[in-house]
Amino acid sequence: MSVNTELLKNRDFRNTLFAIGANQLSDSMSYITTPIIILALTGSPEAASITLFVAGVLATCAGAISGTWVDRIGPSKCLALSCIGQSLSWVAILLYLVFNVTNIYVLVITISLAAIISTFDYPSEQSIITRVVPKEHLGYASGMGETRESTANLLGGPVAGIIIGFSTVLMTAVHAVVNLLAFIVAPKTYGASRQPVEEEEGEKTSFWQDSKAGFEYILKNKVLVSIAFVSTLANFGTVGIPLTFIYYYTLEGAHPLFIGIFASAFGVGVLLGSFLVGPLTEKFALGPLGITSLAIMSACYLLLPVVHSMLWAVCLLIVLAGIVLPSFNSSIIAYINASTPEHMIGRVHSVQGIPNMALTPLAVLLAGFLIVDWGITYTALFYAVFIFLSLVVMVFQKPLRQLPHISQVTNAQ
Repeated sequence: MSVNTELLKNRDFRNTLFAIGANQLSDSMSYITTPIIILALTGSPEAASITLFVAGVLATCAGAISGTWVDRIGPSKCLALSCIGQSLSWVAILLYLVFNVTNIYVLVITISLAAIISTFDYPSEQSIITRVVPKEHLGYASGMGETRESTANLLGGPVAGIIIGFSTVLMTAVHAVVNLLAFIVAPKTYGASRQPVEEEEGEKTSFWQDSKAGFEYILKNKVLVSIAFVSTLANFGTVGIPLTFIYYYTLEGAHPLFIGIFASAFGVGVLLGSFLVGPLTEKFALGPLGITSLAIMSACYLLLPVVHSMLWAVCLLIVLAGIVLPSFNSSIIAYINASTPEHMIGRVHSVQGIPNMALTPLAVLLAGFLIVDWGITYTALFYAVFIFLSLVVMVFQKPLRQLPHISQVTNAQ
C-alpha cells in the first residue's frame, strides 16, 4: 500500500484535505468572481479596487494572529468556523445581488470579514496534520496539499469564467455551496496526537501572551528565522515574475490565448511536481532537497530575461521551475511541522507567514511600474535575483544547509 493511499484512509486527514481543497477552489474562483460582482453592484472599478485593497490589508493583519486563535480554541473548531463563516459571507453577497444592495461600506465589510475568516484555514490545517499524520509521512502530506492547491488554482479560473458567464447569482451560490460542503466535511474532532501536547503549566495565559510566545519561539530559533528569510526572498521573486510577463505580453499585443497558456504553465509545473514531494522528502535530507530545488528555480528564472521573446522557451522554464517549487515548499513546511510543539503549530505558521504577507503586495506593485520604466529584461532579472539570493542564503547558512532527514527532526531542533 502506498503512503498516499494510507494517508487517504485516515479519515481526519482526508476530511481536512477535502475541506481545505474546497475552500481553495472557492478562493481561486473568487479572483474572478469578486471584482465582477463589485462592478455589477457599483459600476465602479475604483470601488472594486478599494474593496479588494482593504480586504487584503485586513486579512494580512488578521493572519498574523489567526494562528494564536487556532492554538487556543483548537484547529478543528477554527477550521469549521472558517468554512461556515465563508459560506455565510457568500450567502450575504448573494442577497446583495438579489436585492441590489450597492452600498460600498456594506460590501467592504462583508468581503473583508470573509477574507479575515479565511486566514484560519492554513494554520488549522497544519495543526491538524501534525496531530494525525506520523512524522515520517509529513512530506507526503505536504505533497498532497500541494497537489490539491495547484489543482484548485488551475480549475478555479476556468470554472468561474464559465459559470459567471451564465449568471452572477449562480456563481455566488456556487461559492456558498462549496464552502458549506467544506464545513460539512471538515473534521469536528480528530484522533490521538502523534506526540503528547506540551501545554504550559500554571495559570492560563492571555491571547496576547500566547501571540508573543509565538514570536519569541521563532526569534529564538535561528533555523526558523533563516527559513522565514529564505522563503520571503523566494516568494518575492516568484510573485513578481508572472505579473511581469503578463504585462509584457499584453503590452506587446499578444493574443489572450497565449497569455492564458503562460499563466497556466506555472500551475501545471506545480501540479506535476507535487507528485514527487513525498518520495523525495522520504529519500533525501531536507537541507540538500531545499537547496537543489532553489538552484533549479534560480537557473530557470535567470534564463527568462534571455529568452523572453520566445514564448515556448519561457513556458518550458516556468513549468520546470514549478515542478521543483513543491519540493522547496514542502521541505520547509515539513521541518516546521516536525520541529514545533503541537500546541504552538498554529501561531508559528502564522508568524512565519508575516514577511511574505507584507512583501507580496510590494512585489505586485513594483511589477507594473518596473516593466514600464525598465522593460522586460531588467525587470525579470530584478525578480530573478531575489530567488538567487534565497539560494545563496540557504547555501551559506549552515543550519539550513544541514537540515536533517525528516525522521531525524526533533522539537526545537
